[in-house]
Amino acid sequence: MAETHVVSALKEKRIKLATEIEGLQSQLRQRVIDLDHCEATLRLFDPDADFAALGPRKVPQVLTDIHGDTGRVILDTLRTATAPVSTAKVCEAVMRARGLDTDDKGLCRLMMKRTVANLKHWSKKRGLVRSLPGVGQQLAWELVR
Repeated sequence: MAETHVVSALKEKRIKLATEIEGLQSQLRQRVIDLDHCEATLRLFDPDADFAALGPRKVPQVLTDIHGDTGRVILDTLRTATAPVSTAKVCEAVMRARGLDTDDKGLCRLMMKRTVANLKHWSKKRGLVRSLPGVGQQLAWELVR
């Protein structure tokens, strides 16, 4: 038998989501109208404007770490490793786990800084990780056992 409080809660949730979707569709319609007006005005000043070449504006990616996800990925990577892992390999594992583009050099630099900070936290404050000399200037990391 269906629990009435569960059914009523799910119906309320559905109503809320449907209302939110309608509001978003309305906003999208308005933005399309605004874009059409902007393009029409731009055509008045530049009749040969190529809108396809302009494309959408690049929006920076939001890189939030929710409740220590990066730390968990780092520790899992080190747990499954059979030998010390370089900082670059740990950073690559973090980026892959979070679905980030590993070919974006700027993003790689940012994530490398965050990964190193996270590794140092786990090393100095928690004592769970230690660094070893790696190739070149990079360090290799392993769990303290």
